[in-house]
Amino acid sequence: MTNSLSSEEQQAQRSDFGLRLSNSMAKYGPLCVGIDPHRKLLTDWGYNVDAEGAELYSMRMLQAASGRAAAVKFQSSMFERYGSKGIAALERVLYAARQMGIITIVDCLHGGLATTISAISDAYFKPGAPLLADAITLLPYYGARSLSGVINDALNNGRGVFVASLTSNEEGASLQTAIRQRGDYQGKTVAYGVASTVQKFNAGIDGMGSVGLIIGATIGQWIDDSGIDPAQFTGPILSPGYGWQGAEAKDLRSVFKGTKGNVLVTVSRFIASHGPDIKALSEATDAISIDVRQALLEATEAKRREDDAATAATALSEHVPDTPQQIVVTGAAPTPAADDASSQTTSKDDDMDKKDEQALRGGRLLVLTGPAGVGKGTVETALRKKHPEVWVSVSATTRKPRPGEVNGLNYWFMSDDEFIAKEAAGEFLETAVVHGLAHYGTPLKPVEEHLASGTPTILEIDLQGARRVKERAKELGMEVLSVFIAPPSFDELVRRLTGRGTETEEERNRRLETAKVELAAESEFDVTIVNDNVDKAAEELWHLIAKEYGISE
Repeated sequence: MTNSLSSEEQQAQRSDFGLRLSNSMAKYGPLCVGIDPHRKLLTDWGYNVDAEGAELYSMRMLQAASGRAAAVKFQSSMFERYGSKGIAALERVLYAARQMGIITIVDCLHGGLATTISAISDAYFKPGAPLLADAITLLPYYGARSLSGVINDALNNGRGVFVASLTSNEEGASLQTAIRQRGDYQGKTVAYGVASTVQKFNAGIDGMGSVGLIIGATIGQWIDDSGIDPAQFTGPILSPGYGWQGAEAKDLRSVFKGTKGNVLVTVSRFIASHGPDIKALSEATDAISIDVRQALLEATEAKRREDDAATAATALSEHVPDTPQQIVVTGAAPTPAADDASSQTTSKDDDMDKKDEQALRGGRLLVLTGPAGVGKGTVETALRKKHPEVWVSVSATTRKPRPGEVNGLNYWFMSDDEFIAKEAAGEFLETAVVHGLAHYGTPLKPVEEHLASGTPTILEIDLQGARRVKERAKELGMEVLSVFIAPPSFDELVRRLTGRGTETEEERNRRLETAKVELAAESEFDVTIVNDNVDKAAEELWHLIAKEYGISE
């Protein structure tokens, strides 16, 4: 089929998967929803542990992923366990995903002699393939070049592959960081050789290539040993390990520093734990997508800031005058002219230092507050959907997690003893005891780290908490910009507070009295944004952030 195409058409076909995936990631973010129907998940969801249960599970996960994730990844072994019925179920869910327009990856991790694995192309890539997928995963440990035939078949059919290089399991490091004793890349690690061989397939491609790597988010301690720099790779990177296996946003920022939008983070059980309710699954997918996108944006920005800092340091060193330093003998006064010149040079250098420091520091901590029922959280959510680079602080609490809540996403859950110890050590920006039952607090270190990196940083908090933050920030020398979200009128606030009809009259009256007191505090804050329309209020908040952090709009 390829021989009938011009060289330009062949090139376009071989880059088709990378282009489609790149467009999907730009539209929906860098999240790949893993569809792994584990026995326990099927049981937890109330499904039978059989092929039918796996299919039902997969269909619900597809619904949650549709329009929210760049791709989905099916774990083939979870279907193979049920024999022919399981394979038939996988065929049907792959077909459903194609009908929904979702990019599909089958995690089958095939590998072997070139002559035997050529049949894989018939199963997954070629027209009429029973398990037609957009991409599959491959194992290279028969030698990366043993995969060349399958990779070329994928490319010639507008498909892609992901080749395992640095996997998310700890056991993999002993093999993947071993030193190659012969052949290409002798003296380099096994993982480095795999990555370098794979990169050749992406040579000459404009944009993201179609041949990717698997690099786990949990391998931060081995990335230097491997010799691989993910920022230099131009194909897609499939990254497992986030959430259930222990990787967090900080791991994404560390492992993928300097990458440029080609990392696809796969999350499965972390999302599935919110099922089987579609609304809960969808909300979890949205929330995790925002967190992953933000972490990877910060990973990209981290390298840029390092480069900017190096450039600024070079500029400062070049600014130092070449004239010899004036030597002042004790007891002798410098000449007035020399003294003036020295003073002027120092003043200019100080001004430059201050400007560079300001540029590198970023803006102030934005503290978002307002009366109960005004919609602070709704405005913040609308803001982050359009601007996921904004980081919102996650509070710590000693109360028990509610159904569907995830540690590190909704709250940082901890014991009373742990919280009190951290409070005594000064690890919170503010704390409070709510209803005399549970401790709540804002962890200080993440706020400081994000501010130091120049990341737009928001703390959404109640009125009393906002006051405590202002006091504590003053003690710490931390600059704060306080933003008060106000209703368009008191009558509208009353409508929002009473609209649900779930409270007693006494509770409703108490909340209204509290709201009056909270509204009267508006003058204490630096900026007021009226929430008469959520999208408009979110846009006003973004303009404020962009101005504060020097972001061009």
